[in-house]
Amino acid sequence: MSKFSFDKIEKSIGGLKFAVIVILVFTFMMIIGTFIESSGGADYANRLIYKRWPFMLTQFLMLLSIFYAAFLRLPPKKRLYGFYTIHSGLILIGCGSFITFYAGIDGSIQLMPNTPARTVILNEDQLYLSYPQENAGGHLSLPYTAFPSDIDFEYQDIKVEEYLPYADQKFSWKDLSKDGEKYNSGRYMVSNPNVSQDFTLSLHPDAIDFDSTLSMGLLNVHYLPDTLVPCLEKGSTSGLIFWDKRNNKCSIPEDWKSDIQRTGQGNRFLVIKDEKLGPLSFFPDFSPWPMNADLKVMKDSPIRLFNQALFQEKPTLFLLGEYASFYTKENGLWTTTKLEKNQPVDLPWMGFELYLLDFYNDKMPVLTPVPAIPKQMSNRLVQGATKAVKVKIKDESYWVTDSKPLNVLVNGRQVKVFLTKKSITLPFEFVLTKFKMDKDPGTNNPASYESFVRLHEESGPSNHHVFMNNPLKTQGFTFYQASYSDLGEGQYSSTFSANVDQGRPIKYLGSLMLVLGAFWHYVLNRKKVKPGKESQNNLLETV
Repeated sequence: MSKFSFDKIEKSIGGLKFAVIVILVFTFMMIIGTFIESSGGADYANRLIYKRWPFMLTQFLMLLSIFYAAFLRLPPKKRLYGFYTIHSGLILIGCGSFITFYAGIDGSIQLMPNTPARTVILNEDQLYLSYPQENAGGHLSLPYTAFPSDIDFEYQDIKVEEYLPYADQKFSWKDLSKDGEKYNSGRYMVSNPNVSQDFTLSLHPDAIDFDSTLSMGLLNVHYLPDTLVPCLEKGSTSGLIFWDKRNNKCSIPEDWKSDIQRTGQGNRFLVIKDEKLGPLSFFPDFSPWPMNADLKVMKDSPIRLFNQALFQEKPTLFLLGEYASFYTKENGLWTTTKLEKNQPVDLPWMGFELYLLDFYNDKMPVLTPVPAIPKQMSNRLVQGATKAVKVKIKDESYWVTDSKPLNVLVNGRQVKVFLTKKSITLPFEFVLTKFKMDKDPGTNNPASYESFVRLHEESGPSNHHVFMNNPLKTQGFTFYQASYSDLGEGQYSSTFSANVDQGRPIKYLGSLMLVLGAFWHYVLNRKKVKPGKESQNNLLETV
């Protein structure tokens, strides 16, 4: 490249036109980033705009423009000393920001009441893969992106295929093998004129996103095998039902011709004799598990005892596939009824009605992550709040989310995969001793909140008061009061943002030079200039 061409490039980069174009592009990106941050959160804006190469390139071009704007005005001129100082300050701020971006630490630490804490959670997703029985494992740092990414990574039998930084869970029913064991799964709804809620329950061991128990306020819902229905319909004067896991059949004490007796303290017990297990003793008011001849609790016993009396004090609903059973205090009776799809069944609490929406024993409910654009309300994501990774183990695909780890048994080997944030361990320890929150008069809205912590370092413990604009600084870390969580019963946890900024001194120096340079250039160098071509050239040179 000829000297003429290089000089022309230097003048273009250091010229006013180039600077204006770069500033306009930078301003446009900042405006877009602000809107994205407002709608999807700061992390989404960072992944999409602020920490992507186009934004970084724009900042670099701004820095280059500033450098050449000063370079083209060399050798130094006395009346431009302030100009040189301003541009040197801007270059230092840019360099300090570069150091912060690549070497800084930005995370958070949650402090529970009177509990030591020293782990800082960073905003970097990591996938951990392990074989616990063999004490073997590894981890994979996931890309910092706002879009779904294909991953090509293998660790022994585990293959990582896809990463979704923002996802929603899509409900569906998965067909099961016709020759496999049958497990009941169902979708139901409970409603009254004021409120309604639909829910899904499953007994399938692989339906990890769905439980067999549920609490809805005062109402407790339990999902049980439908093999208990004949015994519930038959009824038992004792309110006791046996369930044998080996043949999926139920029975009542009358079927065993077993009398219920009482101990010296008045506690009920009964003894049954199984052909393979021998005599089994049950204390139904204390445990569903039997005791063997040596009076040892057999938690691996296939025979368990179900005591209806334990579920009569509080509202309890038993769902057994296409059947429902509940206790009514008014008449002191248990009711077991068959459910028809989308047909209401009256429940004895607060005018509730029960509906069966779906029932299968050859399908399993699954939640499949699908890509989503994040959306926040009140600083919390209401859409795209799930992070998910698709893994393949022995030709079987699984989704791992940040709320549900994967724990499966493959060829006798336990495999555990979970998605979490990268973390660092601090060389010191925090203990939250007190949390104080003031509220706006007449409301529950927090006006201010502050934390009192004890810091344990090698030099000894020390007490600190952390609140807005009063951070705690130690060993290069700066901790700011960020948020809190209500734990109930007057207890609160406190969250600090943790920051290490090696470029801060350079940025402070650059900011100081920027102020001094502006004062020097626009105040000390002020002088009257006669109108004309020369004065216009000087003005352009200053700009």
